[in-house]
Amino acid sequence: MTQLTKIGVIGAGNMGSGIVQKIAQEGLSVVMVDTQDDFVQRGLSNIKTLLQAGVDRKILSARQMEDTLSRITGTVDYNLVADADLIVEAVFEDKAVKSALFQKLDAICQEHTILATNTSSFYVREFAEKTKRPDRFVGLHYFYHPAKNRLLEVIPHDGTGQETIETALLFAKLHGKTAIIVKDAPGFAVNR
Repeated sequence: MTQLTKIGVIGAGNMGSGIVQKIAQEGLSVVMVDTQDDFVQRGLSNIKTLLQAGVDRKILSARQMEDTLSRITGTVDYNLVADADLIVEAVFEDKAVKSALFQKLDAICQEHTILATNTSSFYVREFAEKTKRPDRFVGLHYFYHPAKNRLLEVIPHDGTGQETIETALLFAKLHGKTAIIVKDAPGFAVNR
């Protein structure tokens, strides 16, 4: 099974930054990538605001907030995720944008890197087919707000390897998610 020491998240919007926050809160190192530094800074600011609210409400200590933030790297440089063990795509629901992103990631990432899409409306296989690693491609569908909502749909497509599925389930467990495996169909289980 793939070791999970470095995670990448592409997209620093509400979903992306929330996913990053949850991963970092659970002790994993994570790199958040977006196309513009403004977006990266806004994502980091959202995470700080939510963590501070947790400190104010005595859910987290100031130390836990500092530790969480220390595990997050925000960047516009996609090369910083080239050696990630798993990358979650959390960009807006546009097939062309997601497809181009996966082609780019497939070209720069190491062979062992698992690619995951957080799509809620497209077939996972449509993006897997854009890569040379369909066996290391899976859907990970988060629900809003990803730092608070425990559910995670794990969506293998027909070509997803068993090791990839097991790694996705391990990843879910490592960042405090309750995972359900669902079929690769529009809307998956919950949205349907």
